[in-house]
Amino acid sequence: MAEKKDAKLKKDATKTAKEKKTTKASKKVNENKKEVKKTASKSKPAKKEEEKKKVTKEEKVIDTYASKLQKNKKESKFKRWFNNLTLEQLIIGGVIIIAILLIILICVSTKNTKTKDGDDIVIKLDGMTITADELYDALKEQGGQTIAINMVDEYILDKEYETTDEMKESAEATIDNYKSTYGDNYQSFLEYNGIANDSELKELLIRNSKLTNATDDYIEDNLTDDEMQDYYDDEIVGDIEAKHILISYKEDDSLSDEENEAKENEAKAKAEEVIEKLKNGEDFDKLAKEYSDDESTKDNGGDLGYFNKGDMVQEFEDAAYALDVNEYTTEPVKTEYGYHIIMKTGQKEKPSYEKSKDTIKEKLVEQKKDEDSTISVKAMIALREKYNMQIKDKTIKSDYNDYIKEATTTTTTTTASSSN
Repeated sequence: MAEKKDAKLKKDATKTAKEKKTTKASKKVNENKKEVKKTASKSKPAKKEEEKKKVTKEEKVIDTYASKLQKNKKESKFKRWFNNLTLEQLIIGGVIIIAILLIILICVSTKNTKTKDGDDIVIKLDGMTITADELYDALKEQGGQTIAINMVDEYILDKEYETTDEMKESAEATIDNYKSTYGDNYQSFLEYNGIANDSELKELLIRNSKLTNATDDYIEDNLTDDEMQDYYDDEIVGDIEAKHILISYKEDDSLSDEENEAKENEAKAKAEEVIEKLKNGEDFDKLAKEYSDDESTKDNGGDLGYFNKGDMVQEFEDAAYALDVNEYTTEPVKTEYGYHIIMKTGQKEKPSYEKSKDTIKEKLVEQKKDEDSTISVKAMIALREKYNMQIKDKTIKSDYNDYIKEATTTTTTTTASSSN
């Protein structure tokens, strides 16, 4: 059986960036390794509500930051076109633009390639000519400016964040996971998402890691001392130690509502019976060995070791923290796993603010990403400003400013509604 710590009924962590980080890149790989280890070795509840809301890692990974902008039905032409682009289309578009520019340069350097008005001719046929200016305007109308911004962002992310071995390994592990998940349908999965091959997917995953790093850095850079202190005052608590007895119950879809209700009532009655035995002075550890359905802890008297906020399902955590040391719950505590009888056996002092800073930053970063689905857009806007990006074309500049205004407005609204 697992050791005490491995026996914890900790919830499945479904979000990236939950473990403390050393570097931004290694943090993600370490998280993946830790989560695989934990899910393989522990029996632990996961929050149902969070599981219903969560976006799978597979879904997150194939989203570019552009797709996250699609919040307003009245989108600008610039943004609407951008959201429909796949990585393959962006790359092809970039190649096309470069090719066209080369053609223009060749044409400009060739004799007899100007109209009477002095415009450079790109294409000429009987009764018609297409000038460089006309071609450029057509490209702008079809979203060429968006491809340019994407190329800018790729350059910036590569300058800001080195492609590390950890990023490569994480991307390769994710690809292996896709192949295992989709099996014979893996190629269809790639095609559906506009991805040509493994190499392109790997590039996308690495770029996604860099964008995540940029977003995390942006949030951390903008955290205020007041936010940090408020989180410390309200959320940081000392670890507690507890043990439990689980009478398992899970709804069975193959049974009728009446049959499921009968099973649940039976589990609850059994938990109440255990509580009566505790009230009559029977030993908690012995009752755990006899009654608990948690195979990983029952032989240790139900011992879960020390844990903190966020480690357990909410119902379990709330009940455990509400107890005094050596006190047990006098009513069964219901979670998605069944009914628990919980005894609190230890309480540690609240850590100092200085020792909690890294944890506070980590928690606030995740909180802000949950509250604001367009925070990565803000991060990239800030980086473009840092690199002094200047758009010389008036039309492209106007479209880009509209895009920034809409993205920022969406961000503000989302954050405000989340805080209410």
